[in-house]
Amino acid sequence: MTLIITFVTVYVALFAIMNPIGAVPVLISLTDGYTIKERKDVIRKAVYTASGMIFGFMFLGIYIFDILGINLYDFEIAGGALLFKVGFDMLQGKISQTKMTQAEKEESSEREAIAIAPLGTPLLAGPGSITTAIIFFNEENIALTSRFITIIAIVLVLISSFIILKYSVKIFEKIGKTGSIVISRIMGLLLTAIAVDLIANGIIHIFNV
Repeated sequence: MTLIITFVTVYVALFAIMNPIGAVPVLISLTDGYTIKERKDVIRKAVYTASGMIFGFMFLGIYIFDILGINLYDFEIAGGALLFKVGFDMLQGKISQTKMTQAEKEESSEREAIAIAPLGTPLLAGPGSITTAIIFFNEENIALTSRFITIIAIVLVLISSFIILKYSVKIFEKIGKTGSIVISRIMGLLLTAIAVDLIANGIIHIFNV
């Protein structure tokens, strides 16, 4: 049961913050005028970029903390606050500024460039999703099986994101911009709840040390 809870928590948290459904209107806007093949190439490269960013920081982040002298619980509180901010922005029906700035939107005109930025990062693999992966993968006394489950959950989120973005045109035709905003708000609500839990857990551990 614990492994199932771990899987569901990681999957929901990461899916909510990556929010590929909410990214559909952004993708369609940025790839307006692209051929089907060109759009698929952009999506594939964007997911590859996001995968590299998330797994890279997930495996190496804890060593960076050691070098900088940062405690994981300090990072858990800071990360929870960041996730809360992202979730709150999503509840208001907008893309969080921690994911994509206006300057990054304006600089995304080149066909190859938009796959890496802003789609791959920071839209999919932004500070929030990277923080989430680091926290769940490097929890204290985490079992090897739980880490394996975490990796599986992240891989499935990335696969889900690829599938959703691949069929972005059809999805957008079905749900429209209003539908994507509604879904984003639901994801935001889930994300804020998870953020509060992370902050509370970090505070409890700090005071117990």
